[in-house]
Amino acid sequence: MADSLFTFPCPCCGKLVEVDTRSGKARAVRPEDKLGAKNLDQLFAAQTKEQQRLGNLFDQAAEDQRRERERLEQQLQRAKQDAQKHPQERPRNPFDLE
Repeated sequence: MADSLFTFPCPCCGKLVEVDTRSGKARAVRPEDKLGAKNLDQLFAAQTKEQQRLGNLFDQAAEDQRRERERLEQQLQRAKQDAQKHPQERPRNPFDLE
C-alpha cells in the first residue's frame, strides 16, 4: 500500500496532496494534520495572554494621552497668566523676523 500512496505539495495553495494510485482518489492534507495541531486549551491560553498584553498597551497609551493633555493644559494656563500680567507685550510674529 505504501507504493500506491504519493504525497506532494500543491503548487497553488501549498497544501499537501495525497494521491492513491490504486483507488485513484486524492485528498488535500494540511501540514498541521501530520505534525499534530495545538491543543484548544493552549490556544485559549495564548489568546488570553495576548488579550491581556493588548489591554495593558491600551491602558498605557490612554494614560500617556491623559498626561500629555494635562501638560498642555498647564502650559496654556501659564501662557494665559503671562498674557494677563503683561498686556502690552505682543507675541512675536515669525513673519516680522525677515
